Amino acid sequence: MIEKIKWTGSLEKVFPDREPRDGFSDLKKVPSFLEGEVYSLQFAFLTSGEAEGWAEVVLSGPFAEHAAVREVCPMPSRNPGRELVDSREEENTQAEAQTPAAETAGAKNCPPGLYPDLLRELKGGRVKLYPGQWHSLWITVKCGERECGEETSGKDFPYGIHKLEITVKPEEGEPVRECLELELIKAALPEQTLIHTEWFHADCLADYYRVEPWSEEHWRITESFLNHYGEMGMNMVLVPVLTPPLDTAVGRERTTVQLTDIREEGEGRYSFGFDRVKRYVELCGKAGIRYLEISHLFTQWGACAAPKVMVWRGDTQIRRFGWDTPSDGSEYLGFLEQFLKALTGKLTEWGWEGRAFFHLSDEPGEDVLERYNFLRGKVAGWIAPYPIMDALSDYSFYESGAVDRAVPNMEKLPLFAEKGASPLWTYYCGCHGHGTPNRYFAMPHCQIRVLGVLLYYYGADGFLHWGYNFYNSQYSLEHINPYAVTDAGGAFPSGDSFLVYPGEDGRPEDSLRMLLMLEAMQDMRALQLLEGLWGRERVTELICREAGGELSTMKWPRESAFLAGLREKVNEAVREWAHMV
Repeated sequence: MIEKIKWTGSLEKVFPDREPRDGFSDLKKVPSFLEGEVYSLQFAFLTSGEAEGWAEVVLSGPFAEHAAVREVCPMPSRNPGRELVDSREEENTQAEAQTPAAETAGAKNCPPGLYPDLLRELKGGRVKLYPGQWHSLWITVKCGERECGEETSGKDFPYGIHKLEITVKPEEGEPVRECLELELIKAALPEQTLIHTEWFHADCLADYYRVEPWSEEHWRITESFLNHYGEMGMNMVLVPVLTPPLDTAVGRERTTVQLTDIREEGEGRYSFGFDRVKRYVELCGKAGIRYLEISHLFTQWGACAAPKVMVWRGDTQIRRFGWDTPSDGSEYLGFLEQFLKALTGKLTEWGWEGRAFFHLSDEPGEDVLERYNFLRGKVAGWIAPYPIMDALSDYSFYESGAVDRAVPNMEKLPLFAEKGASPLWTYYCGCHGHGTPNRYFAMPHCQIRVLGVLLYYYGADGFLHWGYNFYNSQYSLEHINPYAVTDAGGAFPSGDSFLVYPGEDGRPEDSLRMLLMLEAMQDMRALQLLEGLWGRERVTELICREAGGELSTMKWPRESAFLAGLREKVNEAVREWAHMV
């Protein structure tokens, strides 16, 4: 028997053991969304202590054919991270001081346990009932925009206000039938201009599914994940022309996923086959991915060595370069010159000039600036006109001209914006998030979704994160099952290292964090749509008015009502414009 029900928005966490709040109580009007937007909401219900078995779930109404429903599944976490405290006093203390001590003032350690995260397709349209627990059904509604390479705009969508009805029919007890009014505004989200990358780990797919790298089965799985990647708003992807030297312990190796076929023809002379690279980037293009980032040419945290490079000598493939190869040695640099000139020639031939970027080393520090500058001086001439971009947060490093596009962490974003860094990029990872946006299991959903508003506020051009599907422990010492280990073996807060789960038959399963990241990108696009009508200054004034003051990456309203209320105001203005056209 179902005892209680509640509609709530995507910004609410629904735990099995506690009653969620009514997420729509703060809205003054019918919840609305734009054409091309994936709108998410939740239907939560409490079962009695005697409930058991399954319940059928049916959607009806004008929006039903454009809607999908999934179950929110709690996932285990031994290291869920810190959760912000919704205290205005603590928030102000934290935001004004911006010191490591202050960062923790508005946060609390969360206990290990089960946290809502996995979004799972219903089995036969049914959901399993657990006695005496709250259940959440995650509903998405989407009308319009390109899907899997097909144009859907121009269809007859149910514009205006209509009811979305849900019926939950337990095997025992009375069915529950409820409806909620939603409004589809006849105005489409503009195309995403922000470049968004989440590092795509091809080796983790081969390892988890236990398939040979670049076998036909691996290609099939990779294509499935790339299609999902593009659908969820990521439009730049990591291309493993060499096996990426990321999160790899010194002296250790990750599974080889080098796309380039390399043959040693003689002393210091190489030939290159790019058939697999071409196949990979063609899959990216079909998935709607418009930008490429070429895997790092040197090891992480300082560019001290070469990545693993596999080379054919006759009929034998050997590891030719690796941790034992100095990055500035003549052998490796001689190889790189030949390789990069051949690679960039192919990228230009395939039409990627202006849309492909190269990495040297991830997160280099000021102590390696001399080496980094030396390597840049070598590489830049071999890849011209393709630019170099790397995650680094030392402004003096960027100011030296060592990198074309610096990607600072969000704590340093205000400094880079103030200094006029252009293009303006940012990232966050496991060592950030006490006050800035991030996406740990423990965090309130507003801390994930506020990213879009802040990226718009700062006029950011790009966002980078390292973990779309990292299914290894830290330093890649072992492979993990992300359904059981959600914190990279205890190294990072749960949620940092992946956004999707590796589902059955090589298909990705969403996390609710993935949908919140998509909503963040949609918020940014909606603000850009309004900017085209009002101008940037007026839109920024609206954001500050709704926030109660100026924003920063550390200072933003901690309540979900801010984001919901802001989108309500944006949609209202867009609706008025749409009626006038």
